[in-house]
Amino acid sequence: MKGVCPKCDLRFQREEGFFLGAIVMSFAIMLAACAAVFAIGFGTRKPDGSVVPIMIAGIGIATVLPIIIYPFSKTLWLAVDLIMRKSMGEQFDGTGDQPGFRPKT
Repeated sequence: MKGVCPKCDLRFQREEGFFLGAIVMSFAIMLAACAAVFAIGFGTRKPDGSVVPIMIAGIGIATVLPIIIYPFSKTLWLAVDLIMRKSMGEQFDGTGDQPGFRPKT
């Protein structure tokens, strides 16, 4: 991911630890996916069936999904941040005066 948008000069990394929210979003999406797999798996399994395939699917999702969706969760977290800032009255016109924008040179 680039550090600054080439069109509007928006800095993607605002301050140290800014993308902690993206990690939390990625984790929440992974938990929801695992919960869905477990609910469907246990809901459709036969009473004498094995739980091993369901557990393997859950471990696979918990391992692979966060790696795949992390870039998207960073973008989603930035969008949430911009929506929250806009709702608080901050304007982003690209002049460099607002947090998140670099000064024009």
